[in-house]
Amino acid sequence: MKIFKLLTLSLLISINCFSQSTENTVNQINNTEENTTSELESLKTLLSLNEEQIEKISNILEGISQKNSQVSSMNLIQEDKDAILENNQKAKSAMIVAVLNEEQKVIYLESLN
Repeated sequence: MKIFKLLTLSLLISINCFSQSTENTVNQINNTEENTTSELESLKTLLSLNEEQIEKISNILEGISQKNSQVSSMNLIQEDKDAILENNQKAKSAMIVAVLNEEQKVIYLESLN
Protein backbone atom coordinates (compact mmCIF):
# COMPACT_ATOMS: atom_id res chain seq x y z
CA MET A 1 0.00 0.00 0.00
CA LYS A 2 2.84 2.41 0.83
CA ILE A 3 4.50 1.61 -2.48
CA PHE A 4 1.29 2.40 -4.34
CA LYS A 5 1.00 5.77 -2.57
CA LEU A 6 4.63 6.59 -3.32
CA LEU A 7 4.22 5.67 -6.98
CA THR A 8 1.08 7.79 -7.24
CA LEU A 9 2.81 10.74 -5.58
CA SER A 10 5.85 10.50 -7.86
CA LEU A 11 3.59 10.26 -10.92
CA LEU A 12 1.71 13.41 -9.89
CA ILE A 13 4.96 15.28 -9.33
CA SER A 14 6.29 14.14 -12.71
CA ILE A 15 3.15 15.27 -14.51
CA ASN A 16 3.32 18.68 -12.83
CA CYS A 17 6.99 19.13 -13.79
CA PHE A 18 6.30 18.07 -17.37
CA SER A 19 3.41 20.50 -17.74
CA GLN A 20 5.55 23.38 -16.44
CA SER A 21 8.33 22.45 -18.86
CA THR A 22 5.90 22.39 -21.77
CA GLU A 23 4.48 25.76 -20.71
CA ASN A 24 7.98 27.28 -20.64
CA THR A 25 8.70 25.93 -24.13
CA VAL A 26 5.46 27.42 -25.48
CA ASN A 27 6.30 30.77 -23.87
CA GLN A 28 9.77 30.72 -25.45
CA ILE A 29 8.28 30.00 -28.88
CA ASN A 30 5.78 32.84 -28.49
CA ASN A 31 8.52 35.26 -27.42
CA THR A 32 10.67 34.20 -30.36
CA GLU A 33 7.80 34.78 -32.80
CA GLU A 34 7.01 38.17 -31.26
CA ASN A 35 10.64 39.26 -31.47
CA THR A 36 10.90 38.14 -35.10
CA THR A 37 7.69 39.95 -36.03
CA SER A 38 8.78 43.09 -34.20
CA GLU A 39 12.19 43.11 -35.87
CA LEU A 40 10.63 42.56 -39.31
CA GLU A 41 8.20 45.44 -38.76
CA SER A 42 11.07 47.71 -37.73
CA LEU A 43 13.05 46.79 -40.83
CA LYS A 44 10.02 47.29 -43.09
CA THR A 45 9.57 50.79 -41.71
CA LEU A 46 13.24 51.71 -41.67
CA LEU A 47 14.11 50.38 -45.13
CA SER A 48 10.83 50.58 -47.09
CA LEU A 49 11.11 46.92 -48.06
CA ASN A 50 9.25 45.49 -51.04
CA GLU A 51 7.23 42.25 -50.79
CA GLU A 52 10.04 40.03 -52.09
CA GLN A 53 12.49 41.51 -49.57
CA ILE A 54 9.97 41.12 -46.76
CA GLU A 55 9.56 37.43 -47.53
CA LYS A 56 13.31 36.79 -47.74
CA ILE A 57 14.12 38.74 -44.59
CA SER A 58 11.27 37.07 -42.72
CA ASN A 59 12.77 33.67 -43.57
CA ILE A 60 16.21 34.85 -42.44
CA LEU A 61 14.88 36.17 -39.13
CA GLU A 62 12.88 33.01 -38.44
CA GLY A 63 15.84 30.76 -39.24
CA ILE A 64 18.27 32.67 -37.04
CA SER A 65 15.70 32.85 -34.27
CA GLN A 66 15.26 29.07 -34.35
CA LYS A 67 19.02 28.55 -34.27
CA ASN A 68 19.36 30.93 -31.34
CA SER A 69 16.62 29.12 -29.42
CA GLN A 70 18.38 25.81 -29.99
CA VAL A 71 21.70 27.26 -28.85
CA SER A 72 20.12 28.70 -25.72
CA SER A 73 18.79 25.29 -24.72
CA MET A 74 22.08 23.48 -25.41
CA ASN A 75 24.24 22.25 -22.58
CA LEU A 76 27.25 24.50 -23.22
CA ILE A 77 29.23 26.91 -21.12
CA GLN A 78 27.94 30.46 -21.38
CA GLU A 79 31.03 31.72 -23.24
CA ASP A 80 30.44 29.20 -26.03
CA LYS A 81 26.75 30.08 -26.23
CA ASP A 82 27.60 33.78 -26.41
CA ALA A 83 30.13 33.19 -29.19
CA ILE A 84 27.64 31.16 -31.24
CA LEU A 85 24.90 33.76 -30.74
CA GLU A 86 27.28 36.53 -31.80
CA ASN A 87 28.23 34.60 -34.95
CA ASN A 88 24.54 34.03 -35.69
CA GLN A 89 23.94 37.78 -35.36
CA LYS A 90 26.76 38.52 -37.81
CA ALA A 91 25.42 35.92 -40.24
CA LYS A 92 21.92 37.39 -39.98
CA SER A 93 23.22 40.87 -40.77
CA ALA A 94 25.22 39.59 -43.74
CA MET A 95 22.22 37.71 -45.15
CA ILE A 96 19.97 40.75 -44.73
CA VAL A 97 22.53 43.00 -46.46
CA ALA A 98 22.57 40.56 -49.39
CA VAL A 99 18.82 41.13 -49.89
CA LEU A 100 18.95 44.94 -49.82
CA ASN A 101 19.63 47.49 -52.55
CA GLU A 102 22.50 49.97 -52.21
CA GLU A 103 20.48 52.72 -50.51
CA GLN A 104 18.93 50.29 -48.06
CA LYS A 105 22.34 48.79 -47.25
CA VAL A 106 23.66 52.17 -46.16
CA ILE A 107 20.65 52.81 -43.93
CA TYR A 108 20.73 49.30 -42.46
CA LEU A 109 24.45 49.35 -41.72
CA GLU A 110 24.14 52.77 -40.08
CA SER A 111 21.29 51.46 -37.92
CA LEU A 112 23.53 48.67 -36.62
CA ASN A 113 26.03 51.14 -35.19
